[in-house]
Amino acid sequence: MKQINKIFFVLIAILLSGVMEMAAQTRKVVSGTVTELLGTSAEPLVGVNVNIVNNQNRSLGGGITNLNGQYNVTIPEGETNLTIVFSYIGMQTKRIKYTGQTLLNVRMDSDTKSIDQVEVTARRIERNDMGITNKEMVSATQKVKMDDLVATAPVVSVEDALQGQLGGVDIVLGGGDPGTRSAIRIRGTSTLNASSDPLIVIDGVPYPTSISDDFDFSTANEEDLGALLNISPNDIESIEVLKDASATAIWGTQGANGVLVIKTKTGTTGKTSFSFSSKWTLKEEPKTIPMLNGKEYTSLMQEALWNSARYIGLQNGTNSYLDKLTNSNAIGDNPDWQYYDEYNQNTNWLDYIRQDALLSDNSFSMSGGGEKATYRFALGYLSDVGTTIGTSMKRFNTSMRVDYKFSNKLNFGADFSYSQTGKDANWTDNVRAQALSKMPNKSPYTVNDRTGALTNDYFTYHDPEFEGNFSVGSNYKNAQNYNPVAMVYEAMNNTVQRESKVNFRADYTILPGFVYKGLVSINMRTTKTRRFLPQVVTGVKQDSEYNNQSGDAYSDKLSLQTENKLMYIKNWNNKHNLIANAVVRTSQDLNSSYNSITYGNASSSLSDPTVGTAVYKMDSGESETRSAAFIGVVNYTLLDRYVFHGSMNAEGNSAMGRNERMGYFPAAGFAWNIQNEPILEKARDRWLDEAKVRFSVGQSGRAPSGSGVYLGAYKKGDDYMNMSATKQDRMQLDNLKWETSTEYNYGVDVSTFGGGRLRFTFDYYRKYIEDLLQKEYKLPSSSSFGTVKYSNSGKMENKGWEFRADIIALRTKDWTISGYVNFSRNENRITELPGNMNQENYEAKNGTYAARVIVGQPIGSFYGYRYLGVYQNTDATYARDAEGQVMNDANGKPIVMKNLTATCQPGDAKYEDVNHDGVINQYDIVYLGNSNPVVTGGAGLTVKWKQLSLSAFFHGRFGQSIVNSTRMNNEAMYNASNQSTAVLRRWKNEGDETDIPRALFNQGYNYLGSDRFVEDASFVRLKTLTLNYAFPKKICNRFGINSLSIFATGYNLFTWTNYTGQDPEVSIPSEPTKLATDGSTTPVARKYTFGINLSF
Repeated sequence: MKQINKIFFVLIAILLSGVMEMAAQTRKVVSGTVTELLGTSAEPLVGVNVNIVNNQNRSLGGGITNLNGQYNVTIPEGETNLTIVFSYIGMQTKRIKYTGQTLLNVRMDSDTKSIDQVEVTARRIERNDMGITNKEMVSATQKVKMDDLVATAPVVSVEDALQGQLGGVDIVLGGGDPGTRSAIRIRGTSTLNASSDPLIVIDGVPYPTSISDDFDFSTANEEDLGALLNISPNDIESIEVLKDASATAIWGTQGANGVLVIKTKTGTTGKTSFSFSSKWTLKEEPKTIPMLNGKEYTSLMQEALWNSARYIGLQNGTNSYLDKLTNSNAIGDNPDWQYYDEYNQNTNWLDYIRQDALLSDNSFSMSGGGEKATYRFALGYLSDVGTTIGTSMKRFNTSMRVDYKFSNKLNFGADFSYSQTGKDANWTDNVRAQALSKMPNKSPYTVNDRTGALTNDYFTYHDPEFEGNFSVGSNYKNAQNYNPVAMVYEAMNNTVQRESKVNFRADYTILPGFVYKGLVSINMRTTKTRRFLPQVVTGVKQDSEYNNQSGDAYSDKLSLQTENKLMYIKNWNNKHNLIANAVVRTSQDLNSSYNSITYGNASSSLSDPTVGTAVYKMDSGESETRSAAFIGVVNYTLLDRYVFHGSMNAEGNSAMGRNERMGYFPAAGFAWNIQNEPILEKARDRWLDEAKVRFSVGQSGRAPSGSGVYLGAYKKGDDYMNMSATKQDRMQLDNLKWETSTEYNYGVDVSTFGGGRLRFTFDYYRKYIEDLLQKEYKLPSSSSFGTVKYSNSGKMENKGWEFRADIIALRTKDWTISGYVNFSRNENRITELPGNMNQENYEAKNGTYAARVIVGQPIGSFYGYRYLGVYQNTDATYARDAEGQVMNDANGKPIVMKNLTATCQPGDAKYEDVNHDGVINQYDIVYLGNSNPVVTGGAGLTVKWKQLSLSAFFHGRFGQSIVNSTRMNNEAMYNASNQSTAVLRRWKNEGDETDIPRALFNQGYNYLGSDRFVEDASFVRLKTLTLNYAFPKKICNRFGINSLSIFATGYNLFTWTNYTGQDPEVSIPSEPTKLATDGSTTPVARKYTFGINLSF
């Protein structure tokens, strides 16, 4: 039986092979050999792609050549009008019409051309995501090429590269620590309680950066990593900023604050090319604030204690200052005290926690492709060590992009990217402020009793009577009384963010000019933070919640976005041009987070709630948000001159009230290309490239962040007769509306003298915002609710202008001199507010300012006292009326001024008594300024001679008022903190000519929030100065490479300013209504970079 089965299967195999052979004989096959000419001989070419395509250029089959250059392809049955395409990287593509050939030998030619012999006679028309060209644009936009900004500069983030480059875009870096969040404002701040950050769009996909409205920044979840931190500037092709409502309308309400459209680099057709860039940077800090040494400090403290003792009366039986003066070993001279050696040093604490640092940035990419497919693969690794010890950032990123052309009608593309960013920061943000204020006579380490030398053990003792104990207050970022040296070396605050992105794109040409575009994007982001505060930093007791405290935080974000677009472009003999789009976008975000804090841990690696530890805090949460937008755009051009533009955005958001969930936002615009008027034909031929005037108007909306903020809620109430009860906690907000803005933009674009040798653009805008989203809106007590989460009330206005000019002053065979300048101004004003708006609770005391939102004033305004100097003598302390006459009491005695509750004495601070009541209190505060700059701008100059170029870029901000809290703390002379050398000229005796009051220890009000510490933070900074040399083409060809350049760059070399702090570029608070203060953050460092750029 087995033999019969074998014979059967053999017969079947023979039969099948015969049938297949017969079928093969009936099919048409083309074969041949592909060669290339090397010298005088034809050599076989291995790996040539041989494709059979139809008249729509769609591939129907094919093959590749073998080691002998031979190929064999089958012609599909029933197909006509076929073409055989031979393609190979670095070779010219051959297209041969199929006419029944069975043998077809092909010789391929090299695709290499000499750049010097190629003359460009045509320019590719660039279109935006809606198919609109620059000529058809009616809105305010600006585009920059990233290679021009990052090729020779030591920038680690997109924000750093863009600073000062874009008109109307104000970027304030978050300080000098690696990975700090920057603030980006496009045309000012246009909201009170929602995010002011612009929308980031990467390759047509909005980047998910929004933070939940109820996110708690006081936890360890460190979601405030920079929005663009995971994106390497080396992978970006260009960035375009969309400013006005007409331009941002295509991105819906997410673009209410403006849009930054980022295009990443793509593959190019041709032979595979490789690029490598390496930059090495040395960072050093600018000069620091000079502080008192040990002896000067102890002298100051003794004087302050004596002044305070006299201030309350030497005969006062409860005078504790006399006791501190005589018995405080921390500033005394008692050799028998066990810590005498540790408190008799001369320590510059800041020098212990800062350093010169290194930054390295390396990137590699390869790209290429043929007629059908292109690809680009990139790798990058950045290591940035901060000048504050304990801070650093490391970023690894990789990406792959593939674009494939199936036919003349169908294109497909896919992007894959992964990034991992690790950021080390100090456990608390104020470690530098602590270092400045630390007692300079105190040692960071214990002292060897025998040798008097410093040991390696940290000194954590704090004199409880003089210095106080470790404390955190309401936020760990403002911790006090710890050893800052131990903090930077031993404490841990590490955040690791991993992000994976996958995008799929498809384009299908339905009819000529009528295209469908589809996109699906998946973004997965995981952030994990670990924090550890060892006891050696704080010196707390074993039972303290800060004893070896560990924190674990974990968050996941999954974002799914889709876009479906129909685009129609039609031109009728250059008389009529129509561009129409219909777009549907959806997005869904899923968020989950977990946070736990434990203490009593044996080590930093034991942070989970386990046996032997105590749980201090634990929470978790999940949320989901969804939105959908329907956008229609029509752009029509008449006679190549008159452009009419209109759009409508209908958008729904799950955070809105159910009765107002959908919002409708129209936009319209007009542009006139004057240069195309027949009357200007001669000017156009000779010198006029472009002359365009623009007008646009549009509306946009803004929804509160978070999920379901409109929903009402209940919570557990008091028990009733042993039964649990519930009560209302939050009111349902069914009528919560969109915050709506209406913007008008007027613009002019001019380009002259061929190739844009001189061009400028000017825009003027006005933006009106109404139905402002008010948080924690107060309600009458009769409603049984104290506040509601959100309410719509209030109006705001922004207006301003932007100007940019570019010039090529000289262009010859060997020389090129070019430059540019841009300036912008934005004015913000509150025009209407509800009377029961929840303002800040201002408390009149030392060191505080009132940050208020008042009609007629801009956001960021702050209020305080007018400082008049120092009371020089007793007569000067008498209160005076509006005419300057001394005021007397009922007994005819002069009334002595009071600073709040403290009676003024000679040497005390003098403030303006606005209402002349003899008391400085909250009724005397006045407007002192706001944190918005009057003008921002930048300028650049490049001089090129043959292969050598020198370029410089300047950045400036003007008219910004900042509260210099660092100077305030360093001149307060109020507690045990060290002070700057400025206090050496403090008031001591009558007749002293000085504006610095006397020293008092925990007495008086000599540093109320006043204009004494408000400074103009205007500055101009030489941001980059670069010398670059590109090796000649002949030398590169000799070594088999395409290009090679070396460069040296100085970064932040000089800053011109009258600001007395370390750095006038003070970060802007994330909440618009908060105070902008200089809190001793790490200043931006001077950087010296050397690097190479190589392609082969």
